[in-house]
Amino acid sequence: MRIAEISRQLMDEHYCHIPHFDELISYYEEDARTFKNYWNNLVLDQNFKNYTHRERRILRYHYYPGMENPLRLNRDSEYRSSVIYDVEYTKGANQLSYVEEGFINHPIMQHILSTNIAILGERSVKGYRYSIDIHQFRVKALSGKESPTTSGIHQDGQEWIFMHFIQGNNIAPVISEVHVSSDEAPPLLQTAMTKFLETLAIDDKQLYHRASNVRQISPTSEAFRDLLLVTFRQSPE
Repeated sequence: MRIAEISRQLMDEHYCHIPHFDELISYYEEDARTFKNYWNNLVLDQNFKNYTHRERRILRYHYYPGMENPLRLNRDSEYRSSVIYDVEYTKGANQLSYVEEGFINHPIMQHILSTNIAILGERSVKGYRYSIDIHQFRVKALSGKESPTTSGIHQDGQEWIFMHFIQGNNIAPVISEVHVSSDEAPPLLQTAMTKFLETLAIDDKQLYHRASNVRQISPTSEAFRDLLLVTFRQSPE
């Protein structure tokens, strides 16, 4: 799929599954190896520790479409969600750990970000500021226990979300779904992302999504699923 085709599908259907996102960017295999290694040093998400075993870090930007230098790094690691999830977690501010310095300018990270921006194109309106939040997620399953990946069928209070699969270890298929509402009804899409940088892009104001739990295949070794989540939200100055 080309960027123009992806953009058109997002406009028409409000979501797009991109199996070969990696073909939209260029990288060396060594870059992929070093990029994946950044998921080995994430930090337990304390606000969700009673619900799931999720480790994460955050990278943030202010984005000004149309400006000569549109991206400005935002070092604030306190994350406040605009939605409340129907699961057991600590509501309010989440004091996250910022990403490691080498991750910020890693060529694959920068290629992913610039490609996501290109896909959105004119949907990012000149003259406005957008918050870009980039989350590294690792969901682990240990000792035969399943770990929820998401909080059911939900929206995240964003405008656009790009879910980039990074890697998995010892996991049964994790099914990602796209829904028209929060009701338990047949989804628009069901897919198990398995390929490096396989991507699901979604209009978070129009549609809902969820993913199934992380489960071990072999009970003798831990299972984990790594994801890179990139969100765009128009924000006040």
